[in-house]
Amino acid sequence: MQFPVHAVFFDVDGVLIDSLPQHLQICRDKAIEFGLQIEIPSHDAMRLLISRGTKVSPMRNFFLAVGFPETHLDKAVADYEREFMHRYRPQIFECVEQMLAKLRIAGLKLGLVTSNTRANVAPALGPAMKQFDDSCLFFFDRYSAPRPKAWCLAEGARVLNSVPDTCVYVGDQPNDATAAKEAGFQFLGVSYGWGIAKSDPRFETVDSVAEIPNKLVDQRAMVS
Repeated sequence: MQFPVHAVFFDVDGVLIDSLPQHLQICRDKAIEFGLQIEIPSHDAMRLLISRGTKVSPMRNFFLAVGFPETHLDKAVADYEREFMHRYRPQIFECVEQMLAKLRIAGLKLGLVTSNTRANVAPALGPAMKQFDDSCLFFFDRYSAPRPKAWCLAEGARVLNSVPDTCVYVGDQPNDATAAKEAGFQFLGVSYGWGIAKSDPRFETVDSVAEIPNKLVDQRAMVS
Protein backbone atom coordinates (compact mmCIF):
# COMPACT_ATOMS: atom_id res chain seq x y z
CA MET A 1 0.00 0.00 0.00
CA GLN A 2 0.95 3.62 -0.52
CA PHE A 3 1.00 5.29 2.91
CA PRO A 4 -0.46 7.09 4.69
CA VAL A 5 -3.86 5.38 4.58
CA HIS A 6 -6.62 7.46 6.20
CA ALA A 7 -9.77 5.46 5.44
CA VAL A 8 -10.70 1.92 4.47
CA PHE A 9 -13.94 0.87 2.80
CA PHE A 10 -14.94 -2.78 2.68
CA ASP A 11 -17.04 -4.83 0.34
CA VAL A 12 -19.05 -7.30 2.43
CA ASP A 13 -19.85 -10.60 0.71
CA GLY A 14 -16.67 -12.65 0.38
CA VAL A 15 -14.64 -10.08 2.37
CA LEU A 16 -16.30 -9.84 5.77
CA ILE A 17 -19.01 -12.49 5.36
CA ASP A 18 -18.54 -16.02 4.00
CA SER A 19 -21.60 -16.05 1.75
CA LEU A 20 -20.85 -17.59 -1.65
CA PRO A 21 -22.06 -21.12 -0.69
CA GLN A 22 -25.34 -19.69 0.59
CA HIS A 23 -25.88 -17.62 -2.55
CA LEU A 24 -25.35 -20.68 -4.70
CA GLN A 25 -27.71 -22.70 -2.52
CA ILE A 26 -30.59 -20.25 -2.82
CA CYS A 27 -30.08 -20.34 -6.58
CA ARG A 28 -30.30 -24.15 -6.58
CA ASP A 29 -33.44 -24.07 -4.44
CA LYS A 30 -35.12 -21.41 -6.56
CA ALA A 31 -34.26 -23.21 -9.81
CA ILE A 32 -36.02 -26.32 -8.48
CA GLU A 33 -38.97 -24.30 -7.15
CA PHE A 34 -39.39 -22.52 -10.51
CA GLY A 35 -39.00 -25.73 -12.51
CA LEU A 36 -35.90 -24.46 -14.33
CA GLN A 37 -33.68 -27.01 -16.02
CA ILE A 38 -30.37 -25.31 -15.27
CA GLU A 39 -27.23 -26.55 -13.56
CA ILE A 40 -25.99 -24.15 -10.90
CA PRO A 41 -22.16 -23.85 -10.94
CA SER A 42 -20.08 -25.34 -8.17
CA HIS A 43 -18.27 -23.09 -5.71
CA ASP A 44 -14.99 -23.37 -7.63
CA ALA A 45 -16.63 -22.92 -11.03
CA MET A 46 -18.41 -19.78 -9.81
CA ARG A 47 -15.19 -18.31 -8.45
CA LEU A 48 -13.58 -18.88 -11.84
CA LEU A 49 -16.44 -17.12 -13.62
CA ILE A 50 -16.19 -14.14 -11.28
CA SER A 51 -12.40 -13.98 -11.62
CA ARG A 52 -12.91 -13.61 -15.38
CA GLY A 53 -15.06 -10.55 -14.85
CA THR A 54 -18.59 -12.00 -14.77
CA LYS A 55 -20.79 -9.43 -13.06
CA VAL A 56 -22.65 -10.88 -10.06
CA SER A 57 -23.68 -7.78 -8.13
CA PRO A 58 -26.37 -6.85 -7.33
CA MET A 59 -28.27 -10.12 -6.88
CA ARG A 60 -30.18 -9.79 -10.15
CA ASN A 61 -26.85 -10.20 -11.92
CA PHE A 62 -25.98 -13.23 -9.80
CA PHE A 63 -29.17 -14.99 -10.90
CA LEU A 64 -28.38 -14.09 -14.50
CA ALA A 65 -24.82 -15.37 -14.18
CA VAL A 66 -25.94 -18.82 -13.04
CA GLY A 67 -28.45 -19.15 -15.86
CA PHE A 68 -31.82 -17.81 -14.69
CA PRO A 69 -33.93 -16.48 -17.59
CA GLU A 70 -35.04 -12.85 -17.60
CA THR A 71 -38.65 -13.95 -17.11
CA HIS A 72 -37.88 -15.26 -13.61
CA LEU A 73 -35.52 -12.58 -12.33
CA ASP A 74 -38.03 -10.29 -10.60
CA LYS A 75 -39.53 -13.19 -8.62
CA ALA A 76 -36.11 -14.61 -7.79
CA VAL A 77 -34.81 -11.28 -6.48
CA ALA A 78 -37.98 -10.64 -4.47
CA ASP A 79 -37.71 -14.09 -2.89
CA TYR A 80 -34.02 -13.51 -2.16
CA GLU A 81 -34.73 -10.25 -0.36
CA ARG A 82 -37.48 -11.86 1.69
CA GLU A 83 -35.87 -15.22 2.47
CA PHE A 84 -32.09 -15.03 2.39
CA MET A 85 -31.33 -13.94 5.96
CA HIS A 86 -34.01 -16.20 7.42
CA ARG A 87 -33.13 -19.40 5.58
CA TYR A 88 -29.54 -18.96 4.36
CA ARG A 89 -27.87 -16.58 6.82
CA PRO A 90 -24.10 -16.62 6.17
CA GLN A 91 -21.44 -16.43 8.87
CA ILE A 92 -18.98 -13.65 9.49
CA PHE A 93 -15.41 -14.69 8.73
CA GLU A 94 -13.24 -15.55 11.72
CA CYS A 95 -11.22 -12.62 13.12
CA VAL A 96 -13.26 -9.87 11.38
CA GLU A 97 -14.13 -8.05 14.62
CA GLN A 98 -10.52 -8.15 15.81
CA MET A 99 -9.25 -6.96 12.41
CA LEU A 100 -11.63 -4.00 12.34
CA ALA A 101 -10.76 -3.06 15.91
CA LYS A 102 -7.05 -3.02 15.04
CA LEU A 103 -7.69 -0.65 12.15
CA ARG A 104 -9.77 1.66 14.32
CA ILE A 105 -7.11 1.67 17.06
CA ALA A 106 -4.58 2.64 14.38
CA GLY A 107 -6.72 5.71 13.66
CA LEU A 108 -8.30 4.63 10.36
CA LYS A 109 -11.89 5.55 9.43
CA LEU A 110 -13.92 2.56 8.26
CA GLY A 111 -16.84 2.32 5.83
CA LEU A 112 -18.85 -0.20 3.81
CA VAL A 113 -19.61 -0.15 0.09
CA THR A 114 -21.70 -3.16 -0.88
CA SER A 115 -24.23 -4.29 -3.46
CA ASN A 116 -26.15 -6.03 -0.69
CA THR A 117 -28.90 -4.54 1.46
CA ARG A 118 -28.76 -3.31 5.04
CA ALA A 119 -31.28 -5.99 6.07
CA ASN A 120 -28.88 -8.71 4.92
CA VAL A 121 -25.60 -7.16 6.01
CA ALA A 122 -26.27 -5.76 9.49
CA PRO A 123 -27.54 -9.02 11.09
CA ALA A 124 -24.67 -11.01 9.62
CA LEU A 125 -22.01 -8.58 10.84
CA GLY A 126 -23.66 -8.18 14.23
CA PRO A 127 -21.51 -6.33 16.81
CA ALA A 128 -18.84 -5.65 14.17
CA MET A 129 -21.15 -2.97 12.72
CA LYS A 130 -20.14 -0.60 15.53
CA GLN A 131 -16.65 -0.30 14.05
CA PHE A 132 -17.88 1.59 10.98
CA ASP A 133 -18.50 5.31 10.55
CA ASP A 134 -22.29 5.74 10.35
CA SER A 135 -21.97 8.31 7.55
CA CYS A 136 -20.05 5.85 5.37
CA LEU A 137 -22.40 2.87 5.19
CA PHE A 138 -23.26 2.52 1.51
CA PHE A 139 -25.77 -0.30 1.16
CA PHE A 140 -27.49 -1.15 -2.11
CA ASP A 141 -30.76 0.24 -0.76
CA ARG A 142 -29.38 3.43 0.81
CA TYR A 143 -30.69 5.51 -2.10
CA SER A 144 -33.97 5.18 -3.99
CA ALA A 145 -31.92 4.68 -7.15
CA PRO A 146 -28.89 2.44 -6.41
CA ARG A 147 -25.53 4.14 -6.96
CA PRO A 148 -22.46 2.51 -8.54
CA LYS A 149 -19.72 1.42 -6.17
CA ALA A 150 -17.26 3.96 -7.63
CA TRP A 151 -19.70 6.78 -6.85
CA CYS A 152 -20.18 5.50 -3.29
CA LEU A 153 -16.44 5.31 -2.73
CA ALA A 154 -15.92 8.84 -3.98
CA GLU A 155 -18.79 10.08 -1.82
CA GLY A 156 -17.34 8.32 1.20
CA ALA A 157 -13.99 10.04 0.70
CA ARG A 158 -15.79 13.38 0.38
CA VAL A 159 -17.79 12.81 3.57
CA LEU A 160 -14.61 12.01 5.47
CA ASN A 161 -12.74 14.91 3.87
CA SER A 162 -10.10 12.41 2.71
CA VAL A 163 -8.00 12.56 -0.43
CA PRO A 164 -9.07 9.53 -2.53
CA ASP A 165 -5.57 8.10 -2.93
CA THR A 166 -5.25 7.89 0.85
CA CYS A 167 -8.32 5.62 0.90
CA VAL A 168 -8.39 1.87 0.23
CA TYR A 169 -11.20 -0.36 -0.99
CA VAL A 170 -10.97 -3.98 0.14
CA GLY A 171 -12.80 -6.29 -2.23
CA ASP A 172 -12.88 -9.80 -3.65
CA GLN A 173 -13.79 -9.30 -7.31
CA PRO A 174 -12.06 -7.74 -10.32
CA ASN A 175 -15.05 -5.40 -10.61
CA ASP A 176 -14.26 -4.12 -7.11
CA ALA A 177 -10.78 -3.21 -8.30
CA THR A 178 -12.30 -1.35 -11.25
CA ALA A 179 -14.58 0.63 -8.92
CA ALA A 180 -11.60 1.53 -6.72
CA LYS A 181 -9.62 2.75 -9.72
CA GLU A 182 -12.53 4.86 -10.99
CA ALA A 183 -12.83 6.51 -7.56
CA GLY A 184 -9.08 7.15 -7.32
CA PHE A 185 -8.73 4.68 -4.42
CA GLN A 186 -6.07 2.12 -3.73
CA PHE A 187 -7.28 -1.49 -3.86
CA LEU A 188 -6.57 -4.52 -1.71
CA GLY A 189 -7.92 -7.85 -2.93
CA VAL A 190 -8.74 -10.85 -0.76
CA SER A 191 -8.03 -14.27 -2.21
CA TYR A 192 -10.36 -16.11 0.20
CA GLY A 193 -13.52 -14.54 -1.27
CA TRP A 194 -15.59 -14.80 -4.42
CA GLY A 195 -13.30 -14.12 -7.35
CA ILE A 196 -9.65 -13.17 -6.88
CA ALA A 197 -7.05 -15.92 -7.01
CA LYS A 198 -3.97 -15.90 -4.82
CA SER A 199 -1.82 -16.12 -7.94
CA ASP A 200 -3.53 -13.21 -9.78
CA PRO A 201 -0.71 -10.76 -10.59
CA ARG A 202 -3.08 -7.85 -11.19
CA PHE A 203 -3.78 -7.18 -7.53
CA GLU A 204 -2.09 -6.80 -4.20
CA THR A 205 -3.80 -9.43 -2.07
CA VAL A 206 -4.14 -11.02 1.34
CA ASP A 207 -5.01 -14.66 1.95
CA SER A 208 -6.84 -14.24 5.26
CA VAL A 209 -8.75 -11.66 7.30
CA ALA A 210 -5.98 -11.59 9.88
CA GLU A 211 -3.46 -10.32 7.29
CA ILE A 212 -5.45 -7.18 6.40
CA PRO A 213 -4.08 -4.84 9.13
CA ASN A 214 -0.50 -5.61 8.11
CA LYS A 215 -1.29 -4.28 4.64
CA LEU A 216 -3.26 -1.21 5.69
CA VAL A 217 -1.34 0.10 8.69
CA ASP A 218 2.15 1.51 8.18
CA GLN A 219 4.17 -0.82 10.39
CA ARG A 220 7.14 1.55 10.27
CA ALA A 221 5.04 4.29 11.87
CA MET A 222 3.73 1.82 14.45
CA VAL A 223 7.29 0.86 15.39
CA SER A 224 8.49 4.45 15.61
